[in-house]
Amino acid sequence: MRKDNANRIKITLNFVLGLVVVISLVIGLGILRFHAARLAYYLESVNQSIQKYSDEEVSLRQELSALVAPIRIYSYCKESLGMQKVLKAETLPRRMRTDNFADSGNNLQSESGGWRSSLAWLLGR
Repeated sequence: MRKDNANRIKITLNFVLGLVVVISLVIGLGILRFHAARLAYYLESVNQSIQKYSDEEVSLRQELSALVAPIRIYSYCKESLGMQKVLKAETLPRRMRTDNFADSGNNLQSESGGWRSSLAWLLGR
């Protein structure tokens, strides 16, 4: 009887141990499947973001191309801003300074006599 009880306990223990191993494997596989599904969802959201930004880039490039075109700039200025084409260009006179820079450079060169003195005004000397 003792041997029969020992065999029964051994079989029951092996069965419980096997059942625990099977249950832990099923739970482990479930966790891995859940993690894979979560990563797949994250990858899909990243792909959607990339696609959205790619579409936005194409749209912005087309808009930039349209805005840079000279005829587009002219028509925008004419229609939206109410600008008109200039028929006659005017110039405004500007008075020049009285001291001549070439004369002041020659004076510096003649004072010290070297070629470095003509460039001294660049260094502030």
